[in-house]
Amino acid sequence: MRTRSVCRCLLCQLEAHLKRQLGEAGCEENFSKIAASGLLLSGFPNAFALTAHLRSCRSNGNGTHPADPILLEILHLRQTGTDTLLRDVLLLAFVPVLHTASRQIAQRYPLLSLEDTLQHLVAALLETLDSPKLLARDSHLAFAISRMAKRNTFDWAERQTRTPGNAERDELLSESPLSGIPETLERAVLLRHFLCRCQREGFLTGADVELLVHIKLERDLGNGNGQYSNALRQKIKRLIGKLREAARTSRAMVTDQAPPERP
Repeated sequence: MRTRSVCRCLLCQLEAHLKRQLGEAGCEENFSKIAASGLLLSGFPNAFALTAHLRSCRSNGNGTHPADPILLEILHLRQTGTDTLLRDVLLLAFVPVLHTASRQIAQRYPLLSLEDTLQHLVAALLETLDSPKLLARDSHLAFAISRMAKRNTFDWAERQTRTPGNAERDELLSESPLSGIPETLERAVLLRHFLCRCQREGFLTGADVELLVHIKLERDLGNGNGQYSNALRQKIKRLIGKLREAARTSRAMVTDQAPPERP
């Protein structure tokens, strides 16, 4: 048997974090309630068994994958509620895929920070899992999820290695140094994901994100003494207002998608 090497990278930390969460009291009961709404998930006793099955599935060699029907059911069930358990299951299931992608990116772009690459991979996977394009598919789902997340990150890596003049025209959130913010791992990844969506949907520009990150870093490092011009303070207030509006819009969309309660 091959012994797994000790790794303390962000993905391994995320994996350990997710396993702890799925092992918490009440998680099995919560999973049983969610799984009861599906035909395929109801056959698994807990989230760990589901994740292990998804990881053990292998491609048929023609792009199809035995895990596709289960993944499709999970994606549809995620549309009916705001519970994060199924998101965590998907993240845990795709950690090996992200590990492989990170090694490929490191070989092609050796100057990139590994932590930045891993954070972007996780954020790209989260964004992919929220893509409505996946719900329209009935096959090649595992392949599509992996390809979309990898392509997003390879495109980001390519932009990161451009000349400084070209980098100014890039508009994706991942250009921002979010890895320097001392948040918990989960909060950092979700924050990156949220700001990325705000940027893509036009709530923020790349310059707006850089300003917010700069202010955040100053406060976390104890340098936020409030010595900003009135114009800058007003701009920051407007940006915070945009983020709140984006958050309200996201919550409203989730509420609209939720099914009516049974009498």
